[in-house]
Amino acid sequence: MAKNLFTPIQVGATALANRIIMAPLTRTRAGYEHIPNDLMAEYYAQRASGGLIITECSMVAPNTSAFGAEPGLYTDEQLKAWKKITDAVHAKGGKIAMQIWHAGRAAHPDHNGGHENVGPSAILIDGEVHTAKGK
Repeated sequence: MAKNLFTPIQVGATALANRIIMAPLTRTRAGYEHIPNDLMAEYYAQRASGGLIITECSMVAPNTSAFGAEPGLYTDEQLKAWKKITDAVHAKGGKIAMQIWHAGRAAHPDHNGGHENVGPSAILIDGEVHTAKGK
């Protein structure tokens, strides 16, 4: 089984050198404007040689933040910033895929300029949501 881990595989149009995949790790380094930055480009480029990278959760719309500083993917500025990251990963020979998301009922007004969250259910999230103001 271990030998299979290091054998190439074709996934759709993407050829992967091995079967190692970096799971998405939400790091909240994008700041409250949700714009990917140089720190993120360095982080992903450092991991490019390992195999396929799946990015941290990336918001598909404004006012859908569950953590406060996760990156977005809904403005031209954010798209340009993500391009810099994907270029850095590709320059190191890596492959990268994006985890897109909408926080739904896990979003919180404190992370979203006071806007109420929108989700597929009227049922409140079970548990606590932590913000800079507390719980």
